[in-house]
Amino acid sequence: MEAEMRAFVDSLRKNITAEDVVNLEACLNCKMCGEACAWYLVTGDEKLHPTHKTGFIRQIYQRYMTVEGQIGGALGLVPTPTVADLQENMRYFWACTACGRCTLACPTGISIRRTVRLARAAYSDSGLSHANPTIRSIVENTERYRHSFGLTVPQVIGRVGLFLRSEGIEVPVDVHGAEMLFVCPAAGNTKIPDYGIKLIKILNAAGVSYTVSPYVIDTGTEIDHIAVHHNLSRQMLEEWEQEADRLGVEKILLVECGCDARTLYAEASETLGRPFRYPIISVDTLMLDLIKQGRLPVEKIDTKITLHDPCYATRLSGLGDTFRELLNLVSNNFIEMTPNREHNYCCNGGAGGMRLPENTELRRKISVLKANQIRVTGAEYVTSPCVVCTLSLEDTCHTYGLAQPGERMALVLFEVVYDAMEPALAKRGELDRMYVPAELRNRDHDFFLAHSIEGRMAALMQSPEFPALLDWLERDEIVKRFSTTHPQVYEHLRSMREMTTPSMPALRARAVAGQ
Repeated sequence: MEAEMRAFVDSLRKNITAEDVVNLEACLNCKMCGEACAWYLVTGDEKLHPTHKTGFIRQIYQRYMTVEGQIGGALGLVPTPTVADLQENMRYFWACTACGRCTLACPTGISIRRTVRLARAAYSDSGLSHANPTIRSIVENTERYRHSFGLTVPQVIGRVGLFLRSEGIEVPVDVHGAEMLFVCPAAGNTKIPDYGIKLIKILNAAGVSYTVSPYVIDTGTEIDHIAVHHNLSRQMLEEWEQEADRLGVEKILLVECGCDARTLYAEASETLGRPFRYPIISVDTLMLDLIKQGRLPVEKIDTKITLHDPCYATRLSGLGDTFRELLNLVSNNFIEMTPNREHNYCCNGGAGGMRLPENTELRRKISVLKANQIRVTGAEYVTSPCVVCTLSLEDTCHTYGLAQPGERMALVLFEVVYDAMEPALAKRGELDRMYVPAELRNRDHDFFLAHSIEGRMAALMQSPEFPALLDWLERDEIVKRFSTTHPQVYEHLRSMREMTTPSMPALRARAVAGQ
């Protein structure tokens, strides 16, 4: 057996369960799962049919992991998959979002997404998935930076800090004894940090006791669901727990990321070999409770809005009713798309659909189903409690002409809550509640400096790497986007550069001293 095939089979043998074996053997090959798969429905490509993936893994299992297959293979009576077959079929396991909708149509309830996950892990363990540059970069960035997009701590803090300073917003950093630890997934602090400020304002306005970490800047969602690299995923989860230990928090705040919901509610137990050690509270459940308790005032908005269910949060984690109850508290005009809840079509962006550029053309073609769902509602906006879903929906809305160029039609759910909160605070004359978090109120100067984003920015400005960080921020496309509504951001950048650049008299004094 070739080395890569041996590693692939060893990974299957290590991770496969009795239930997985039943899944592989119980398939009737009725093909009904294809009627639920958007990728197959739109293309009619048999290689994208769910049974192509399960059939290939079943063939490997039967040939290499059963006595009959080993004997039959040696006698030439059973087909013997090769490394070339693994390489040829690899792309089909990522031309799939592992959304789980296919299981709804399966008469025997087979979890095909589970088989896809087993295969991705085996491709990872065998090293074959590293042939894909995006998957390789996710692994290498996570190993080096603990951030799947390769951002450094100064880049994450510097950019978010710049946006917060531009609005006068504060965030508690490294506060010991806060109730919740808030860690943002990489997609959030890479792709929408400017939009994410609204969530910070919500938490501050409601007086939530939370803190962010100056060390943990990614949740590991891409390493868990795209690369399915169990060793690195375990390390990320353990480091998350260790940081919670160090800070003495009580809970982990799960922000709006469907894959993180699935990780923390289900996959973490398998990855760690035990339950995750901290209670999890989703930010949508938190916002729902805050509104009900009167801690977060809202004025219902009249904008016609529809909801996209993230597969990993609704179908795979059971949070669909929470999203609807929350939307009905902040909107007078919420309309369901059809189908909805666990039957909703995937956004086609999660678990690699959007992250892998080779999927772009195909993903957009398949998203005609989602575009039609949105169009039929007549909604002005579509919202989703998942960053990646929202990014994918925004792309779909532009691809199919639902939104005008430069206009946003897709909103993260916390943005809708914010739109209901802001006028309510304004009516009360309490907009200032958004600016200072509970953990920084009534603190002395030294505490504030040590645990505020302003203090962290001041410390960054003293570092020798700060000029390079400023250069990066000035070129950054997200900063450019933020500047369209906050033109003062470049003034902040200029002032920070001036504070870190020696004045002409200082330069002359240095020159004279050097002489």
